[in-house]
Amino acid sequence: MTFAQLGKLSLQMQTLYVQSVNSGAKPNDLIEILDSDLPFSISEFPNTPTIRICTEAFLNLKKYTVRQSTYHRYIRCFRNSVLPFFGDMQLSSISGKVVQEFVNAMLRQGMNPKSIKYCVAMLKSVLLCAEADGIITMPVIRPRYPKQCKQEQQVLSDDEFYKLEKYLLQEKISISTALLIVMHTGIRLGEACALCWSDVDFKTNSIYIRHSVKRYYIPDEKRTICELGEPKTLKSKRRIYISQWLADVLKQCQGKGFICTGAEKFCNPETLRNALNKRLKILGIPHVRFHDLRHGFATRAINGAGVDPKTVAEILGHERCDITLDIYTSCTAKMQLEAMEQIQNLKQKE
Repeated sequence: MTFAQLGKLSLQMQTLYVQSVNSGAKPNDLIEILDSDLPFSISEFPNTPTIRICTEAFLNLKKYTVRQSTYHRYIRCFRNSVLPFFGDMQLSSISGKVVQEFVNAMLRQGMNPKSIKYCVAMLKSVLLCAEADGIITMPVIRPRYPKQCKQEQQVLSDDEFYKLEKYLLQEKISISTALLIVMHTGIRLGEACALCWSDVDFKTNSIYIRHSVKRYYIPDEKRTICELGEPKTLKSKRRIYISQWLADVLKQCQGKGFICTGAEKFCNPETLRNALNKRLKILGIPHVRFHDLRHGFATRAINGAGVDPKTVAEILGHERCDITLDIYTSCTAKMQLEAMEQIQNLKQKE
């Protein structure tokens, strides 16, 4: 739905059909929008409006169609980077050259190229909405960025994996149980924090991923909050079958409420992340990010156990298996060595 279409809505209360919202409503629910909340149309402005005006319209539109955490990320991006540079420029003055100047300026300030790309993507989203309204013709924007080496994913070696697993089994506390589940299922940080004992079905040895804890910063209030909401995507709502070994471990630790806390209050994602870091330090295991446990699960499943990527994608909650292959698998030194040995063996057979 474009700015212009939204601007032509009746002054009476309207309903907007959305696929997903953060208000607790479920997919396909109808969300009521009051008159005062209706986004305005940029087509009502004379000539071509400024980026600042179009950004306000864009944010008003997105406020009802994206997660609150995503919405506040948009705000931070526009407020901190895009608007200080482009804010008072008219749409007609935006060109590929101007955007390249923005990229160069952000690089000089030390901004990460990945963050700059996100800012440019947000600017292009605003311009595309304006083009849909017939205000401008979308300019060609193809800025150049410095070449970057792809960051190597860090995964636990087999020895490190089993060393951490043994330690968590001996601890027998709620937060250790949650970490064990992450190691053996590859669920996300927010999903682990939201996992309840009622989500574990011991009859079928399966775990239901129904919610996720989101942590985000509200710029206007200058505070960070945590909310229990829907998982990352519709595909993320899933059922994961677990091994008999993990099911037996969970039965011994079974409690009430949230698995991370053993209480009726969910765990802050930072708390679970710090719990992992603390245990890695105690065991003398090199630091890995929490998300690398997810990488490690996919790597062990595909490269180690030979599980087909489609099945691993279903377990991880990915829309497509190519995402799993491109992002969540790593080729370790051991795997390379084994591959070379196999190639050598073929040569000897010949």
